This record gives sequence, structure tokens and C-alpha cells, in this order.
Amino acid sequence: MNRACKGMNEFMRFIKAFFMIHILLLIASASAAPDEAAGRVIHVTDGDTFDVRLSSHDDRISDEVIRVRLADLDSPEMYGERACEAGRIAGEYTRSNLMDNLVSLDIDDKNGQDDYGRWMAVCYLEDGRNFNRMLIDSGHAAKKDFRNNEFDPESWYWEEQPIEEEYSPVQSDREDGIPQADSDVMPQNEAENKSWLQLILEIIAAASS
Repeated sequence: MNRACKGMNEFMRFIKAFFMIHILLLIASASAAPDEAAGRVIHVTDGDTFDVRLSSHDDRISDEVIRVRLADLDSPEMYGERACEAGRIAGEYTRSNLMDNLVSLDIDDKNGQDDYGRWMAVCYLEDGRNFNRMLIDSGHAAKKDFRNNEFDPESWYWEEQPIEEEYSPVQSDREDGIPQADSDVMPQNEAENKSWLQLILEIIAAASS
């Protein structure tokens, strides 16, 4: 009887681990670069705003060229009363990574555009890297949960990058609201920063214990 119960418990642990791994794989596949819109960056306005000449898009968009505002982050200003050196550096970083390159856009499904007619989006490079996260990790933007779009920055920020990079960002003035690289950038939560493989292995180990 004890042997039968032990066998049943092991079987149930296996079933539990199997379904949890399946759910994780579904989540991982859903976080791949989207195809709501795609095209080539033809102009960079500042660190968080640029123009894309579209090669494909969904039915919401009728223009050949759209202006994109990266969702749920804020870069220092390049123009106007709040213009600063950090804004110029952030603009140069975005220009060096996006200009003339192909990008895919996960466009906001809540409002689509902001009050200035810019399409709010999470941007992915051709190799799959999340540029919103790159801009934050490099110290050129602060993560903010704006309520005018569908996105939760805690969701897209913790997506596993296909290429992990080491950054040595230029420190910016705290008055501009941009965190300094050495102290104020949000530390990565250890559990959220683990790879899918690590999570799967831990689930299997927990289910077997």
C-alpha cells in the first residue's frame, strides 16, 4: 500500500511539473518579437522617439511612415527648457542602435497613439533584443508605468534577451529624473532574471522533492 501511494505521489509530481513547463514554454513563445508593425528606422528625434518607414502593419495604421514613442520609459530631453547633455547622449545611443535598422513593434492595444499622435510601442531589434529594455539598462532612460497604454513594464522588461550585454552607461543628472548607472538603476530581481532553463530545472526539482 505504501509503495502504491509513493508511486502515485511521484506520478502526480511528474504531471504537475509537465504542465508547469508547458505553461512556461507558452509564455516564452508569446514574448517573441511581435509583427503588429515592422519597418526601417529613418529618423531619430530623441532617446525615446523615432520615425519608422513601415514594410508591414496591422489594420489600425494607414500611414507609410509613423512616429513611435517607446512605451513606459522616459529619456532626458534634447530640446526645449529641459534640454540637457544627458538628453543628447540618449539620442545618440538610440540613433546608433536604430538608425537605418529594421525593427518590429508591439503597438499599444489600448489607445494606440498618445496625445501627440505618436504610436506607443515596445521595440524589438532584428536579432530579437528588446530596445526599450536596452535603453533603460544602458542608463539612458527611466522605467515608468504610464497609464495611457496597455503595457506593464514589469512584464516586457523581464523578457529574456537573446543577447545579454554588459553596459557602462554615462551617468546623467539626477535632476532630469534619469537614474545614475552605479546606484539608482533598479536591481534585477534574482528570480525574475533567471533563464527559462533555470526555471524549468527548479520546477522539476521542486516537484520531485
